[in-house]
Amino acid sequence: MRETRMAEGTHPWYRFIDESIEDRTRAGVGFTNLISPRPYALDPAVLRGFIERNALIREFQRITRDVFLASLRGDADPAIAETIVAGQPPERGREFHQGLTERQLALPLYFRTDEPAPGAIAEVQCPASGWEITDQVQAVYRAFPGDFGAAVPRFAPLIDTLAGSLRARFGDDPVVHHLTGNASRPHGVHYTVQRLREAGIRHFAWDAVHWKDCGFVRAHEFYDLRYNGFFDQWMEACAQGELVFDHPPTPLYDAKVTMAWPFWAKAREYYPDTVRGIFPHTEIITPEGFHLPDGEWISLDAYTRLGQGRRRYYVKFGSHHPTLNWGSRAVYHTGSFSGPALRALFDRIRADGAAGHPWVAQDARLLAEPATAVSRDGEEVKFDGYTKLSAFYTPEGLAGLMAMQERAQKVHGSPHTVVSVAH
Repeated sequence: MRETRMAEGTHPWYRFIDESIEDRTRAGVGFTNLISPRPYALDPAVLRGFIERNALIREFQRITRDVFLASLRGDADPAIAETIVAGQPPERGREFHQGLTERQLALPLYFRTDEPAPGAIAEVQCPASGWEITDQVQAVYRAFPGDFGAAVPRFAPLIDTLAGSLRARFGDDPVVHHLTGNASRPHGVHYTVQRLREAGIRHFAWDAVHWKDCGFVRAHEFYDLRYNGFFDQWMEACAQGELVFDHPPTPLYDAKVTMAWPFWAKAREYYPDTVRGIFPHTEIITPEGFHLPDGEWISLDAYTRLGQGRRRYYVKFGSHHPTLNWGSRAVYHTGSFSGPALRALFDRIRADGAAGHPWVAQDARLLAEPATAVSRDGEEVKFDGYTKLSAFYTPEGLAGLMAMQERAQKVHGSPHTVVSVAH
């Protein structure tokens, strides 16, 4: 273990989790967040909502894919597909998508949602980071029952559940190729790979298998797939039914603009209210402005003149780009900007939109709650903050829930983020 992660006086929880990570990754990173001294308590009705939203998320993904293809064919408004393919070269744009087979356009299998308030999905990411963090915190809670309580955990270890799901879908001896090059947390992916290998799931580049043995390819975004040297071989194997992509080979699932489609006049008719209702109101930002949740139109200039307390929208880069589609990049809470700074951001948004890369405005849903953590030196840390709940789904359903809490309204992984898992 790197000395910096195992300084004298480190609390036993952190020593345990650092050793667990280092044994599997040799990365010298350790656990990079704060640990809550108690699991996150879920109301039964809230838990039921997470379980039931799985079917609605998959319906959203199916409708979105089908509407996109209809738009490409001219059977739906061509502007819908343009939000994805505009400005893209042939190898990842309209021409590429028109040649995809039904198998290549199968829906995502494993994904994570981010809910800044229960029932309001701000993002759906496939397969996303955080699987390893959830598994690590679950392990800490199990290793110290005297500290966290001996109650039966609500969920099994997340990566053990993932291993069971892979076997249920691909047979007793699945072989996986998991790309780590463009993941936001490469060491986290390495941890997940090693945990899966411990559960008997073999991986290309880690086990004595040939790339042709792989029946399941995982990547954190389309670019990582498209520009990999195996891409053409994977696509052929997929078309023949010999290989499945976790993240399908399309930027459709990297682009946040699709969350605006259920609210957009050009696409709204294809989505039932039940699907629309799982997202906060989300709008494509035009040079002129966007609609507020009550239907009122507001110009960008008028929005900048609102008081900071009245600016209840996040703005997010809605297109697909490998430098912006991870790590909470290009996601901003407009209430934290001064008027001049927000005008400068809107100038950037206008320029990106003119180049075919739309941004979206999303109604800010917030869950304000007190947070408590134990620091590495054993001190209790308390503050009033905000909570984000992340749900992890397999094809079988809800597999686990992680809570992150921060002082800032934009909650994401940082050294100051308090992490717990639902029990």
